[in-house]
Amino acid sequence: MKSLMKILSRYVLSAATTAILLLIINFTVLTVWLFQSASEYGKNYTVAQMAGELTESEGIYSLSESVARELKNKQQWAMLIDEKGAVAWSTDLPSDVPLYYKLTDVAGLSRWYLKDYPVKVWQHESGLFVVGSPKNSMWKIGLELPMKLVTNSEILIPMLLILNLITAVLLALLFGYRLFLALKKLTTGIEDLAQMKRVELPAQGILGDLATGINHASAQLIRQESALNKRDNARTTWIAGISHDIRTPLSVIMGYAGQMEEDNSLNKKQQELAVTIRIQCQKIKALINDLNLASKLEYDMQPIRKEEFLLAPLIRSIVAELLNSNCSPRHTLSLSIDENVQNISIIGDSQLIKRAITNIILNSIRHNPDGCDIAIQLNAESGTAFLSVTDNGTGFPVQTLKRLNHPREPVELDNHGLGLTIVRQILKAHNGTVSFSNLTGGGCRVALALPGKP
Repeated sequence: MKSLMKILSRYVLSAATTAILLLIINFTVLTVWLFQSASEYGKNYTVAQMAGELTESEGIYSLSESVARELKNKQQWAMLIDEKGAVAWSTDLPSDVPLYYKLTDVAGLSRWYLKDYPVKVWQHESGLFVVGSPKNSMWKIGLELPMKLVTNSEILIPMLLILNLITAVLLALLFGYRLFLALKKLTTGIEDLAQMKRVELPAQGILGDLATGINHASAQLIRQESALNKRDNARTTWIAGISHDIRTPLSVIMGYAGQMEEDNSLNKKQQELAVTIRIQCQKIKALINDLNLASKLEYDMQPIRKEEFLLAPLIRSIVAELLNSNCSPRHTLSLSIDENVQNISIIGDSQLIKRAITNIILNSIRHNPDGCDIAIQLNAESGTAFLSVTDNGTGFPVQTLKRLNHPREPVELDNHGLGLTIVRQILKAHNGTVSFSNLTGGGCRVALALPGKP
């Protein structure tokens, strides 16, 4: 809403500024044009000066050469009407101009036109001096203003300008308010669009085309969202169904394999094969569990049981369990926990965090069958817990490292990936981060960052 008000205020301000500038420009242009036209018309001689250049000697009139030249250059003519109404003198007088005038004729030509010739008159000592211009060369208008109006013009002109300005601002407010209403509807539509709600804006008005485009985009997004949800639900349902269908025969196989391990009627080779079958079945079962968990985390279907727990004791318990069960003599585990992280709390699902850390350590063990040293270090800074798991084994393949640090959709699976993909998903669900890197001298490092309790 604030952004819309800003748009409206800027629109009104721009309109008002434009109106003021137009008034100033128009007034300036009109003034310059009037003065230029007036000066162009009489820049050399006025009619009074011309009348003064007409002299009489022994009943013969003569006009100075400069004035005569000025009249010829402007294609003008001149005459002198004596007191009896007769033309006593003339120069370049048109043929259709009368040579005798009554009092009423003189009254008309002294104010307006003579036979469509624009004329100007001036009193001469011998009569009335008349200067005429070509037809259609001058527009004459009579303007009479009350003296009171002329006297008050200093007040009236500013008031007129202010009235123009107020009118411009009111019109700008009116147009701006209409624009505001249209933009408000568009803004609401865009906000609904961002929340994946159906948008149906009216397609009339100045922004009708834009509203139609937003309506179309909304319908398209809803169709795509429906298709994606349908696809994701089908995928999740398929994985869950396959996992359920596999577990039952897998449990039967594991059961029979366990019985064969303890069957003394079998020779040692057959019992070892039974052990191999059971171990591989356990791996398949773990893989199925990982696949289910990865699918649920990817589509936010795994419930996060948030609780407050201490991170340091959790990591100690993970290392202890691994040392007691999964580690061979070829693998060593070392744990270092800084003093400042002993009492740091995490808000989240402790079982999922445990699963992520366990997956990282098991990944180092699994992909380094000839043995490696695994170092686990936990510290904290500015309320964030940092955990690094480092080994001196073979490290990550280049493509795997690229995929882990820059994941794509859909989730990619390979020999290295599902367990570490789950790590990335668990950290994302807890607003944490994880990065994977290879060490220069060999081996790799997985670095986790988890926000502590505020």
